[in-house]
Amino acid sequence: MVNPFFANKLEQAVKVTGCPLCFMRQQAESKYIHSIIADHINDPASRVHIINSLGYCPTHTWKIAEVEKKEDGESLGTSIIYEHLTLVIRERLEKLKKHPKTLTQNNPLLKQVQKYLPQQASPSASLRTETPCRVCVMAAESDDSYVRWLLEGLSDPDNDETRRLYKQSNRLCFDHLRQSLDKAAPASAAGLEFLLEDSLEMLKALDGDLRVHISKYDYDKKAPRTEAEQFSWLRAVYFFAGRREGENPKPKFSDSQD
Repeated sequence: MVNPFFANKLEQAVKVTGCPLCFMRQQAESKYIHSIIADHINDPASRVHIINSLGYCPTHTWKIAEVEKKEDGESLGTSIIYEHLTLVIRERLEKLKKHPKTLTQNNPLLKQVQKYLPQQASPSASLRTETPCRVCVMAAESDDSYVRWLLEGLSDPDNDETRRLYKQSNRLCFDHLRQSLDKAAPASAAGLEFLLEDSLEMLKALDGDLRVHISKYDYDKKAPRTEAEQFSWLRAVYFFAGRREGENPKPKFSDSQD
């Protein structure tokens, strides 16, 4: 059975350039980032997670700051989060300053003994964390659901709507194709088979277009390129790198043949 929520998302995603699941993940990330700014800045449970993860990953730190500035025209939420984190890091650095791990620097005997002792944590251990960025976690969870729902929809014997919509898309990127292989369940075997056959057909066509595109750079083989040949390099980038954030229009063909 096709998940109605996913069906609606897929119908929107096939209208944009690039991998449809990349688009869905980016939409989910954007929605969550807006909720952080609107509701989670001063939420105690959210603040604990922010501190445990030492903020967000570099990519999502910038996104949160940029979205707040663009949407609200200010940076109050970003300032509150990172004032708290700045205090946390200051306190940890002060502890390191008080207890530097330099005891063995000029003591050859202790250096020899230390070889047989359990390895101590690195000096920067207190400034690192194993708690992941919450936005990254949410994005991974969204990916997991979208991949599973796509495979289920492609496997539905009574409804070919998912297959019809998927055929209108630019197909999955390499990363989401790999996720599909890893997350396919026995019940979605038919969907995975469809996906693999379609991917092989797409890659065969892409390889052919790239070969012709390359060959027409030869002086004695110069000839007008078809649209498929012109944009074969871009299709390859979309497949291997995934969809970029924001608009992904087709660029004008700019490779000089002169």
